[in-house]
Amino acid sequence: MRRTIGQVVKTLRRRLHWRQQDLAERARTSRQTISRIERDLLAAVPVGTLERVVEALDARLRLAVDWHGEQLDRLIDANHARLQNAVVELLESFGWLVRVEVSFNHYGDRGRYDILAFHPLTGRLLIIEIKVGIGDVQDLLGRLDVKVRLARSVAAQFDWKATQAIPMLVIAEESTSRRIVRRHEGLFRQFALRGRSATSWLRTPNRDVSGLLLFHELSNARVVGTERRSSR
Repeated sequence: MRRTIGQVVKTLRRRLHWRQQDLAERARTSRQTISRIERDLLAAVPVGTLERVVEALDARLRLAVDWHGEQLDRLIDANHARLQNAVVELLESFGWLVRVEVSFNHYGDRGRYDILAFHPLTGRLLIIEIKVGIGDVQDLLGRLDVKVRLARSVAAQFDWKATQAIPMLVIAEESTSRRIVRRHEGLFRQFALRGRSATSWLRTPNRDVSGLLLFHELSNARVVGTERRSSR
């Protein structure tokens, strides 16, 4: 049986023996908003507010969009490939050695690297995650942490002797993803180099960094920060 968001919120609130006002205070919103959510009157409730309410109940909000069945998967896969290809071309133009779709299986930790890139002059290794959209932030970063931890041993199969393993996120340019990054800035803090600063470092990776983050415009297939943007 499929439960609505309102039913779930009400059930979890009552399990904690909270009044609507108690939940509202913990989620930094009004009792009226809690009432609207529990009646599934969600049209006027911002996603950020709904997320705070669900998190106050020690739960997690997951939104999904359906569109023409499998056509949505094919569209997302195509956009993922475009991002991946653009990043590969950028890195190779800067002298990085690149491998894509590298699988690993290490004592139960399994997965696949979207891109592994090695800079032979400095020994730096990039672990690059390509995202068309951001879903579960903690799951994304948790999986990336595992990939970073295992990256040096995986890179050794290519005879890459890495001195530093560095995570990098490449995200499709759109306002929702930027809002998610801003809202979870504490979690994304390690990705200190962004935009043109990140691109400059990729060209000359002459210092240690904790992580890189780039947004990519799908419409013209270039990484934001690789060329001067027109004034608006």
